Amino acid sequence: ETIHKNIVQFQSTLVPDSIIGIGIGAPGPLDIKRGIIDFAPNLPGWRDVPLRKILKDEFNMKIVLENDANAAAWGERCFGVGQGVDNLVCFTLGTGIGGGIIIDGKIYHGNNCGAAELGHMTVNKDGPRCNCGNYGCLEAYSSAIGIKNRIKNRIKEGIKSEFLNFDSDDKLFESLSLKSIFEAARKGDKLTENIVEEAISYLGIAIANITNILNPKMVVLVGGMTNEGDKLLLPLREEVKKRAFYSNYKPLKIVIGKLDGNAGVLGAAALLWIPEIYSL
Repeated sequence: ETIHKNIVQFQSTLVPDSIIGIGIGAPGPLDIKRGIIDFAPNLPGWRDVPLRKILKDEFNMKIVLENDANAAAWGERCFGVGQGVDNLVCFTLGTGIGGGIIIDGKIYHGNNCGAAELGHMTVNKDGPRCNCGNYGCLEAYSSAIGIKNRIKNRIKEGIKSEFLNFDSDDKLFESLSLKSIFEAARKGDKLTENIVEEAISYLGIAIANITNILNPKMVVLVGGMTNEGDKLLLPLREEVKKRAFYSNYKPLKIVIGKLDGNAGVLGAAALLWIPEIYSL
């Protein structure tokens, strides 16, 4: 209903004949050929949702459905920091963690469109439970929800924060922002400092793994955590440098995307011009 409302509202601002279709970036895993969202860990109840059919029946035009992180990767590759880069990996660092992989100038989907679920690679076999049901996923450590959950659990264990003044059941906890968490860590709050350091470290481990496997030219970071700029990038690059093969790390660029929150939107729209991999 919300998606429909937003499309109708935006559609009313355009000349009808200028619209060639609708590109959608959706959380995965999904089946892009059939236009179905298989399962969205952070959207309760979203299983086997035929989103493309729903939208095509309503708007009667071309619909492209793509993983939101793939769309962001494509957006940065076409219009952002990755222009001209044919081999790149994109990490979307938001509520969860997504991934998009570009190989030889094309989005890599894998055998059944399930590739690049980077947030669900295991970085600690004994780690906390992730929303996907697994344990020790990168998302459970380095996403916004993972960082907040780890703070909440530490407070439940009796560990105090010097700058975050609420208990683990306080409703204010739900509105806790990454910005305030990073600020508390910078001020020397041991609770948040340890969790932020671990979040960056595990993200670095994941990037090093991807660097050793795929040898990309560039790793692009997008999403809310990137607002921390060098406070994120500098320790992250050091972690990757420690763990990746030197020959792979030396030419690698780890950068923040430059399209702000628009990478996924622009990427999804641009995919309307390469319909050969989609059933429209």
